[in-house]
Amino acid sequence: MEIKFDHVSLALNYKTPLEKTILNDVSFDIRVPGIYCFIGAQNSGKSAVGDLINALIVPTKGTVTIGKFKNDGSVIHNVNKLRYDTGYVFKNPYDMFLNKTVKEELEFGLKYFRYKTDKMSMRTIDALKLVGLDETYLKLDPLRLTLVDAKKVALACALIYNPNILILDEFTTGLSYSDKEDLLRLIRILKTKYKKTIIVLSKDTSFCYKIADYVYLMHLTKIVKEGEKDILTDSNTLKEIGLEVPKIVTFVEECNKKGHRIDYYNNILDLIKGVYRDVF
Repeated sequence: MEIKFDHVSLALNYKTPLEKTILNDVSFDIRVPGIYCFIGAQNSGKSAVGDLINALIVPTKGTVTIGKFKNDGSVIHNVNKLRYDTGYVFKNPYDMFLNKTVKEELEFGLKYFRYKTDKMSMRTIDALKLVGLDETYLKLDPLRLTLVDAKKVALACALIYNPNILILDEFTTGLSYSDKEDLLRLIRILKTKYKKTIIVLSKDTSFCYKIADYVYLMHLTKIVKEGEKDILTDSNTLKEIGLEVPKIVTFVEECNKKGHRIDYYNNILDLIKGVYRDVF
């Protein structure tokens, strides 16, 4: 499912004294399933990318194309079909919850999109298991969950109707190392087995370095650099736009400054093997 931004700009309070630019002439084209990371510090504009893809807002200028749908300010016919195809997990998961129990929350989307009711119970349990939760969560109030569990429930709500595109906005914030590793495994399965397009909106460079197929670096409303995840080894650019250098990249750089010749690695285990081979 193609996603295309064609010279897209977004401004709040457009043509008023309070006008604020959120995106400024942003263009990109995603044609194949994969993991695409939009990385930027606060106020870079990355969250607006997700809102525009899901048609929660309309661009001030330009056109956003999502498959056969166009978000350009005109009426989007059958916008529910677009949102069925684009699962979106918000930065604050509690903003997604409208019901008193996790079960009702999971079923809400299925009922809204008129899913077969005889299979609804099985689908809700499968969605919970997919994100590492069990049936005991079904009776819980989603607004009383811990942040980590709330994020997992929100993710289950997005996955339950099997969207073609999954958008995760700052999902790793507050997650432990083991939670992030579980998320990595799930995202890889969604990409390789189910051919999903995963859009990650984040400032977590270390996480994105492990998972990304392609990276867009954003700064102050624009895409300033894009390419394969090797661009996350460009320490100078990352620091200039207020982003942390991935920890594994920093470690390799420090080793190389001391005269060693260590390559960059995606994960700690490969790095340990590389250090053992090249240093010892």
